[in-house]
Amino acid sequence: MFDVRYEGLRLIPSKAALDELIKYSLMMQDCKEMLENGYDAPRKRARDTKEKWFNKGKSTFNVVIVHSFNYDYNEPVWLITHVGKFTRRRIL
Repeated sequence: MFDVRYEGLRLIPSKAALDELIKYSLMMQDCKEMLENGYDAPRKRARDTKEKWFNKGKSTFNVVIVHSFNYDYNEPVWLITHVGKFTRRRIL
């Protein structure tokens, strides 16, 4: 489950992000796809933090990751801190 990699680093969800993945019925592989095929969010994040948006149907998913270090694996990782979903508005 935790051998999904993005840009060469392992993707690991935080407890809150794991709850959000379950809420939206997503898997780690879905997060990887959103990060690879999504687009940059219009707002700025802190250094070593990335946010990608991914359109699917009428919804937009966003994934926020932070560069971190995991002592269990003894290697740098991407920590998924947030997974969200919102409805796109129609622009007139």
